[in-house]
Amino acid sequence: MKIITILLLLFFVSMTANAQSGDLILEKGVAAHKEIDAIYQTFSDAYRTLDAEKVTNLYSETAAYLPPNDDILQGRNAIRPTFKSFFDWVKKEGRTMTISFQILQRKADKNLAYDVGIYTIRQFKDGAPVGGLGQGKFIVVAVREKDGKWRFQVDGYSDLKPPKKQ
Repeated sequence: MKIITILLLLFFVSMTANAQSGDLILEKGVAAHKEIDAIYQTFSDAYRTLDAEKVTNLYSETAAYLPPNDDILQGRNAIRPTFKSFFDWVKKEGRTMTISFQILQRKADKNLAYDVGIYTIRQFKDGAPVGGLGQGKFIVVAVREKDGKWRFQVDGYSDLKPPKKQ
């Protein structure tokens, strides 16, 4: 009986670990949230397909976007050109791209949530990595809108220092 219990426990632990995709990793103590986790998956899909409209629609109509060393962009219509110009540049360079997220902290209530984490951007040309690894830290605030859909209301981010060479 003990062996069956241990095997069942191992099965459920491995299922939880496998439920996390390579695009989203929830650190120990961070609870999954189906709707918010889906935002990150769609975000990653939009980066893979370089779809500025898809990523922009993850933000509320009144969202505040806080890029480093720049003004605060307020509203989805102000945010859209940032992604469009970035994705257009990636396409012009003949590259593809991925983005993944590691969530370090999360607090979620019925209609409001925040995440603190690290993002990682990788670029490729002809299937080979180019441009090094881009990493940064971020904080987002998500809201459940009147239609029941979760979207980002606040998104602030900045680069992480490159790892020190040994």
